[in-house]
Amino acid sequence: MESKMKFWKKFAFGLGDFGGNFCFSFISSFALIYFTDIAGANVLVISTLLLIAKGFDGITDLITGHLIDKTHSKMGKARPWLFWSAFPLAIAMIMLFNVPAGLGKTAKSVYIFIFYVLVCAFFYTANNLSYNALTSLITNNQEDRVSMGSIRFMLTAVAGIIIGTLTTVLVQVFGTGQKGWTAVAILYAVLFFVCTMITVFSVKEVNNAAIEEQRVNEVGWGESVKILLSNRYFVIVFFIFLLMYIFTGLIGTAGTYYAKYVLGNENMYGVLSIAMMIPMFISLLVTPSLTKKFGMQKTGMGAGTLFVIGSLVGLIGGSSLPVLLTGIVIRSFGMGPISAIIVTLAASVSDNIILKKKVNIEGMTFSCSSIGIKIGSGVGTALVGWLLAFVGYNGKEATDSVLTMIRISYLFVPVILGILLIVCFLFMNVEEENKKLREAI
Repeated sequence: MESKMKFWKKFAFGLGDFGGNFCFSFISSFALIYFTDIAGANVLVISTLLLIAKGFDGITDLITGHLIDKTHSKMGKARPWLFWSAFPLAIAMIMLFNVPAGLGKTAKSVYIFIFYVLVCAFFYTANNLSYNALTSLITNNQEDRVSMGSIRFMLTAVAGIIIGTLTTVLVQVFGTGQKGWTAVAILYAVLFFVCTMITVFSVKEVNNAAIEEQRVNEVGWGESVKILLSNRYFVIVFFIFLLMYIFTGLIGTAGTYYAKYVLGNENMYGVLSIAMMIPMFISLLVTPSLTKKFGMQKTGMGAGTLFVIGSLVGLIGGSSLPVLLTGIVIRSFGMGPISAIIVTLAASVSDNIILKKKVNIEGMTFSCSSIGIKIGSGVGTALVGWLLAFVGYNGKEATDSVLTMIRISYLFVPVILGILLIVCFLFMNVEEENKKLREAI
């Protein structure tokens, strides 16, 4: 029986995602409003380009996952990738929020597209995919995995609160406009880098003999893709990641516009973030107990139900700030468990493939998380931009139709996403199947 992980190692692992959100959440929440309102890019053009850039992720994720699977070093499979990718990712993020003012609109769009592709399709792909793969590589203990996920997303919630409440304030402190945004990007890049290094040098990849003996074959890239797509649990987990991060990209981006134009104060985004992150943090504390008692599938379905109820409350009573905040709080109590469960489910899918196919493709298996995260957040961000462009938003003023579209983005679309999440969890019984497969060995 594998010994339980020490708390400090779980915390050090979680710091990787804490730091990563100073890249991911910062870009997801503020990139579009920076591009349109500060850099002066066309909202329709830039939204479409951002989604095209996300399309590259599907290819680079699968390639990077395969490369991780083929990596054999003293640091292990995933840790080397987590280490080296931190350097260019930090630099590219700073450049993304430093669009040269002297460029024309077309040149600005090209500049943004290039650095967005570098950040998302290459450097963040290598960084986040290797980080997620560590969930499977540093322990095979199911309770440890859930606990790691809970600690990880509690730290993510803290990062979200910091980013949501302080970003616009820090921009003003550092000089507003372009100067302020670049300064904040530098600060966040440093935080990301330091936290990533703590994770890299605090955890170690280990093997579990009971599972390791099943890893007798290595297969090519094409065969790996075929194995993944034929595993229904991989497909379901991919869609759960996709839906959750469409929501994240949508809420982060639409929330900035909602605070600025509907609530009339861009700093109110911090209030919306607190209403979302604190309940999420609290729910993560009890997630390990819930999954131990009910399993991940039932816990996910219950959390998805809360997600839908909270979204409906916000939709119906969104004209009242207290009712809106109440809906966000309820919805966030559902978000927390799902956030912790999905990474653990991806690790269970990796086990399922090893047990059924006797092949070692953890890196590519975790591409479901990386692809879902980045394409989902890209779709969520682009959707807001498309809807705003549809009603003629010019980056300077909000007409009645623009305000209506902001409300639809922020309040209505999450209801649909929540319903689809519940449907996915209805078919996600990988825990039970893995138990039977292990008993048969």
